[in-house]
Amino acid sequence: MENKTVKLSNLQCKELDEVITSLVAKYKTDYIFCFGCLNDTKTATGCFAEDIKVSDTHYFLLMITTEITRIEHEVQDYVNTNFENGTITIIVHGMETVTNAIAQGSRFFTTVCRDGLQLYSASGLRLNIEYPNLNPATTFTKAQKHFYHRFEMAWGFQESASTSHDNGMYNNCVFELHQSIEQACIAVIRVYMAYRSDMHNLARLLNICKCFSDGQIDLFPRRTEEDKRLFQILVKSYSDARYKDTYQVSDSDAEDLCLRVCEFCELIKRLCNEKLAAYRKEAEEAGKEIEEYLPIYPEYIFK
Repeated sequence: MENKTVKLSNLQCKELDEVITSLVAKYKTDYIFCFGCLNDTKTATGCFAEDIKVSDTHYFLLMITTEITRIEHEVQDYVNTNFENGTITIIVHGMETVTNAIAQGSRFFTTVCRDGLQLYSASGLRLNIEYPNLNPATTFTKAQKHFYHRFEMAWGFQESASTSHDNGMYNNCVFELHQSIEQACIAVIRVYMAYRSDMHNLARLLNICKCFSDGQIDLFPRRTEEDKRLFQILVKSYSDARYKDTYQVSDSDAEDLCLRVCEFCELIKRLCNEKLAAYRKEAEEAGKEIEEYLPIYPEYIFK
């Protein structure tokens, strides 16, 4: 499968320069790569208004730190506060973690470090590492295995949520819906990017999905006030449903969220199957022998 390199305009590079300079001054950083960029431009014109053009840019960055300690949440909070020219979703790992992962055949780190746009290097040089040749049959098998495992979890939590709703246990229902979306996002990220995400923040997971989903993940939108209100109920359920006595969810909100999560999981299933079909085709065209992974649950769940 052909890998596409990332290209940024001079203006976009300039927009990132300031935040990158502040990041490397604050954190011990070896490299920063850009592995994706989304541009959303809206224009308006009319007889009674000036022409309007509004652009919103979303950058996806990998920051490789000198030390192995995970500081991803802290760094994400920092760029959220200090970057005003768009949105940055940043993944942070230590140099030792990245090099070990590449040596073991990591498709995510290999692709980003080999094909991504290097924005910063502490040494001023390219990352000098030997990249493995990725086997398309291995890519398919690993992606299929992770899809089956994670989507089984997403489906199970969705079934539990439906049972909780039917029994009037709305707090339980929404907590289980949170878990369903989390597992569905982890599944599609593993299939498309081969990245092992261990975060629970739904907003961050959905943002990562945007780098490959062509806007389709917006099936779970956060545009209107009602969208945002329902999403916050879902996000807060991860902690509040378990530990806050005053947390309460209404029947109607739980029902609305059940419908949205069901539609979302159907979308994730379709996206994953489309990508798996592409991986299978690539492996077959390369003459590679494919090892099938058999799911525990009935296959109709995944089709």
